[in-house]
Amino acid sequence: MKRNWRSLGSWLPTLVAVWLLLPASVTAGAGKLPVAAETVTVMTSFPAGFYEPVREAFEQAHPGLRLRVINAKTTAAVSQLQDRVEDVDLFWASAPDAFEVLKAAGLLATVGARPTGAPATVGNQPIDDPDGTYLGFALSGYGLVWDQSYLDRHGIAAPRSWEDLRKPAYVRHLGITAPSRSGTMHLMVETVLQLHGWERGWAMWLEIAGNIATVTARSYGVVEGVGKGRFGIGLAIDFLGQGTGQEAQDGEALRFAYPADSVFLPASVAVLRSAPNQAGADVFIDFLLSPAGQALMLRPDIGRLPVRPDAYAAAPAGYPNPYARETGDDLFLFDRALSSRRYELVNLLFDELITFRVKTLNRVWQLIHEGETRLAATPDPVARDLLRTARTAATAVPVGAAEAVDPAYSAALRRPARGMRVSARQEDLAAEWRSFSKTQLDAALSAAERALVILRVAAGEGGWP
Repeated sequence: MKRNWRSLGSWLPTLVAVWLLLPASVTAGAGKLPVAAETVTVMTSFPAGFYEPVREAFEQAHPGLRLRVINAKTTAAVSQLQDRVEDVDLFWASAPDAFEVLKAAGLLATVGARPTGAPATVGNQPIDDPDGTYLGFALSGYGLVWDQSYLDRHGIAAPRSWEDLRKPAYVRHLGITAPSRSGTMHLMVETVLQLHGWERGWAMWLEIAGNIATVTARSYGVVEGVGKGRFGIGLAIDFLGQGTGQEAQDGEALRFAYPADSVFLPASVAVLRSAPNQAGADVFIDFLLSPAGQALMLRPDIGRLPVRPDAYAAAPAGYPNPYARETGDDLFLFDRALSSRRYELVNLLFDELITFRVKTLNRVWQLIHEGETRLAATPDPVARDLLRTARTAATAVPVGAAEAVDPAYSAALRRPARGMRVSARQEDLAAEWRSFSKTQLDAALSAAERALVILRVAAGEGGWP
């Protein structure tokens, strides 16, 4: 050790000389270790193509902060945050009912509104949470994306409403994702249920399901499936349908339209009550709602609808502006609290009735639709009654409207963490719904087949369908 210190002593004059020659910008920090940027952690369901440009711009505007992104599907993110939130500052997603689930669990902090110039509502929908736990930063519309050349090849018209999707012409031309995998799809399912009522809404979805070609793993897979020609029409959020530059196989841009009864809902951001860096989280929200942050929404690779009305002055020609558009029903108010209370009920029920039954639903509705077409040409009272029986069975739902609005009915339902078992009650309900669905579809299939035998014999064809 002594030899080492003597050696250092011999070098000391040289080290001092080098130090004196260093620029002041380097020596000014003498005696201080470099300070690492503070981390702001956000959990989001948005794709990297959206959050990476925002992260880059945020870190450039605030060099002392680093944005750490945890990416998860909305439904998975809600479950993770309910289980453990110690290392997350912000939740950032499209689905307002997902925020309501977290708010009901007491996981969100109160956040102050920012001066964006936005009205309190758009199409009767509040932009910010009236209770002050989350803020809208962009507006989202939900609609239909399609490949026109695909539709032309199959001789079918582009759909214009949710009701259109029930038509027999679209059999196996439709792609969706499951609401249990996508907050976007959950909102579309819930919107139809609220617009048309519980029983009629489910009847619509069950008939639409007869036209499904596939159920994709995530929302992005719907647009990709249309682009690759796996199916011609998909249900998607607007920024995926029209803001990502997706092309069909022939190189033409995919088309997107809002249904006639569409509504715009806010995409939002919230601070977790247990956020380790609440100050940094507030800075991120300030940036997101600032003119610079809102201008990012108009980038072609992002394609979102800014919440600031003044941002649209810089929008390209033809860019949708929800503040200048009449929505389908300005009297309709999406009930976020109701949606949050039955969030898991709707997701689990959709899987048992639709996601896991697509092939059977295809067959059932193909027979019902064929029978109804033949019946219009060749009326027969027995076949008519059988087809009514088939339709009633195929559109039945095992949970009543009263149960659907009862918080106690849905209280034990939960999307389980990977590898974890669900509650005994949830297992029992799922088994009950599964059995109900099989029984109803078997009855529908039998009645529709018998009706078709009668109608085909009447037409001089004969034979079993």
